[in-house]
Amino acid sequence: MASDPGGGPDQRSPHAALVEQWAAALEGGTRDHVVPMSRHEARGLLDRLAREFVAAAHDDGPPDRATSLGVELARAHFVGNEVLGRSITALQTYCAQQADIPATRAAALVGAFTTGYVRAFRGWLLAEQESVRAADMAARLRVQEQLRASEARFRAVFAQAGIGTGLSDMTGRIIEVNAAFANMLGYTPAEMCALDVTDLTHPDDDSNMWALYSAVVQGEVDNVHLEKAYPHRDGTTVWTKINVSLIRDDDGRPQYTLILVEDISEQRVLRERLQYRAHHDQLTGLANRSRFFDALTAAFDEPGARIGLCYVDLDRFKAVNDTYGHAVGDQVLKQVAARLDACTTDPGQLVARMGGDEFVILVPHAGADMEELARSVRTKFNRPFEVQGRRLTVTASVGVAADHAAHTTADHLLQAADYSMYWAKAVGRSTTRTAL
Repeated sequence: MASDPGGGPDQRSPHAALVEQWAAALEGGTRDHVVPMSRHEARGLLDRLAREFVAAAHDDGPPDRATSLGVELARAHFVGNEVLGRSITALQTYCAQQADIPATRAAALVGAFTTGYVRAFRGWLLAEQESVRAADMAARLRVQEQLRASEARFRAVFAQAGIGTGLSDMTGRIIEVNAAFANMLGYTPAEMCALDVTDLTHPDDDSNMWALYSAVVQGEVDNVHLEKAYPHRDGTTVWTKINVSLIRDDDGRPQYTLILVEDISEQRVLRERLQYRAHHDQLTGLANRSRFFDALTAAFDEPGARIGLCYVDLDRFKAVNDTYGHAVGDQVLKQVAARLDACTTDPGQLVARMGGDEFVILVPHAGADMEELARSVRTKFNRPFEVQGRRLTVTASVGVAADHAAHTTADHLLQAADYSMYWAKAVGRSTTRTAL
């Protein structure tokens, strides 16, 4: 209560002094409570309570009349720690100043006032405690309901998700998987929960994969993404893209690993097919020009290596196409590719179709065997090609070039092999020209 905006008790009334003493006592106390009324309303309440107290002090009625005054003060939310004590002091002081109020009457009235106040205050306190308890219970119920709803949503997402989902503990034991993950590998969820994570290893797993998984389990990293091959129950391979996440407890300790698994087998097959087509000749299956030049460049990364090239060009192949048609010509090219591929004895050697009827054999580590390779190639053309019941004789001109990587370049070596092949073609079919 600050300043009185007006009104207040009539200063000539018998209870005016009590109102002033009472208001002053309450205003001087510690404000540890909130009274839901204005200062003017509070003074009006004290005025009415003081009037009734003074009236009770001057009649012969039972002192219980003052009980209701204590109840009303407490119910008006005057419930601070010092409110009762300061009110009692104000009432006792007023009574002591009034000679016409016997001490026994004053004591009885103050006692009744105190009883009413304490009784109402206790009821108010119990009601507040019950309100707090009810609010706390309601909050707990809301939290529990929200938790149950959250768990239900998680269970629904986990179980019905189209992407494979699994949960395992820190020992690698599979705790739970959804139907999508189990079906992906040919199991039921219950059957997969009888397995450990390590039971799903695959020979094609990346060598660093299990080191990454170990780092997640040990809490060193929280998430990894990679591709993994899973063994299907029927023995086939399922290629997947996986996301492994670490789940920690409230103290930050690793508790579970959550894995999301996407089947990418079809995408991988398509990717490998596209990669194959990007590096292979579609007709013969040999390496194409792009792959050949990549391999040639890689061979020159070893300066000390002696690199060899065997360039092969079919003689008068156009006559085969013109006479028998391109279908027959394509079959001849396929057989030529197979015979040239049979000439390679080292896994590092590469046969490529450069285009049309031109082929080249790359020997990354050529020794004195380049002439032997050329002879082997010429021998392959001694036997006729059988296509659609026809026996066709096809010859080839062969050029060979070899040099150390430090002494030449890829372009110069290729030009040397090409030149030697054309020299051989000019001299005569089925001959070899070597450029060293």
